[in-house]
Formats: sequence, C-alpha cells, structure tokens
Amino acid sequence: MADDNSKINWDAVFRAGMPEFAASQFAFTREDQSQIRIAFGNGGPINKNGTRTTPVYTHAVTLSPDTALELARLLLKHYAEPAAPHKTSDKV
Repeated sequence: MADDNSKINWDAVFRAGMPEFAASQFAFTREDQSQIRIAFGNGGPINKNGTRTTPVYTHAVTLSPDTALELARLLLKHYAEPAAPHKTSDKV
C-alpha cells in the first residue's frame, strides 16, 4: 500500500497513457444541488506590464457534494495532519 492505496488502485491511478497536467489554481461553482464543478488551470498569460490577464482553466471535474467533501477531507488529512513517525527496527 502507498498513501493508503491498494496496489490495484495505485496501478489504476498511474495507468500508462493517462493525460496529466499541472495546475497552479482552481475555482469551483455549484452547478445545482447535486453537483459541484471544480476547474483547474493557471493564472493566464503575463501582459507587457508584467501582470496576469485572465485565468486560464484547462480541465474540470464535476462531483457530487459528498464526493467533493470526501476529497477535501482526504486532502486535509494528507497535508494538514502531522506525519506519523516511521517505525525503525533495532534488528540488523
């Protein structure tokens, strides 16, 4: 297991050929009572003044509120909780 993922899930997450991208920002909207859309992208191009123009969102996912809350919970757990100490062995 890695990051609480089984081998089967880990292999599925890192499936060969799956498109991947990096996002430096996100925005979300409530589509209706049963869907939340989260868009991912970046700050957009820099103009001649050295400031950003308009954000550019390139990917989005629509989730149920329950799934969005679970995602938020897992992100907080992974990044906000202190890491558990690694077990060491005295045996050589």
